[in-house]
Amino acid sequence: MTAVPAPVHPAPPLTLARQVLHSLFIALVDAYAASVLLLLAGNVLIGEQWVVIAFFNTFAHLLWLPALALLPVCLLLRQGRSVLLLLPIVLTFALTYGGQFWPRSPAAPAGSQPLSLLTFNLLADGSPVTARMAIIRAAAADVVALQEYSPTAHAALPAALADLYPYMALHPQPRATAGQAVLSRYPIVADDYWRYDWLHIPLGHQRVVLDVAGTPVTLYNVHPTHPGMTGRGFFDPSDRGREIADLLQRIDQEQGPLLLAGDFNMPDASRDYRQITTRLDDAYRAAGWGMGWSFPQIPLLRLDYVFFNRHFVAQSAQVWPTGGGSDHFPVRVVLALRPSGG
Repeated sequence: MTAVPAPVHPAPPLTLARQVLHSLFIALVDAYAASVLLLLAGNVLIGEQWVVIAFFNTFAHLLWLPALALLPVCLLLRQGRSVLLLLPIVLTFALTYGGQFWPRSPAAPAGSQPLSLLTFNLLADGSPVTARMAIIRAAAADVVALQEYSPTAHAALPAALADLYPYMALHPQPRATAGQAVLSRYPIVADDYWRYDWLHIPLGHQRVVLDVAGTPVTLYNVHPTHPGMTGRGFFDPSDRGREIADLLQRIDQEQGPLLLAGDFNMPDASRDYRQITTRLDDAYRAAGWGMGWSFPQIPLLRLDYVFFNRHFVAQSAQVWPTGGGSDHFPVRVVLALRPSGG
């Protein structure tokens, strides 16, 4: 007897659609993971010599974040290849940022002097700075480092905040974005301001020395150029790198307690950030919680920092919840100055 083959029934349309969507989802996940892994490899092997790598480093944390959600989904779907592709990205994010989500309570050394500092890019747009001055007053930091200190700010701020800050080193500039200022409850015993005039649009830098309860503390208040301000195309971080290299040469000559604060126009995945943190510690990484995003105009970017040397211990760090009309949120840190700067 000849066997009659069983009839072949086509898959129901709904099942077929699910299969297609499943295959498309896995293909997109694998393409995403392979692309990010290629960038990670390029960063290790080539670095920011290639502008495309420098550009993607600006948003590296955003490229890594989807992997945190995709990995458990692929585990549930038992997609072993996808899991293997995603796992290095998740590990990179965890190693880079995981410590910032761990509770920390750094102990202040016995006999140390507390010192709070606020860094704030005021935005030199010519608008009234009343709300921004209210933030400075509410933050009540011992020292305030201001960038983009404009003639508009200069007309209002010194008189309005003189009761809190008897010592001020103010450098408003005709090009308002280049203005810098430091306000202090401690005496300012030295003050220097400069620009790198070889830049297409030079911003300002400032160095002050504070007398903190008898200990000289050097503060650099800096504002390196943005990679989009070079006049040589959409994105070029080389000028910022030259500025930071010069700043680090200056810092290498300093003795004693030192702080470096400002709007750096750089992400914490960049080569420039790594150059700084080979010498100094990042206060937010040491004592803050979360990602520390301080630039709401392009959400989820961190551009504002306070760095410190071995004479300090970071106690706390926070991004202020509003900018009062500025395009940056200020960053407030509390540090403990070791006894005798030791």
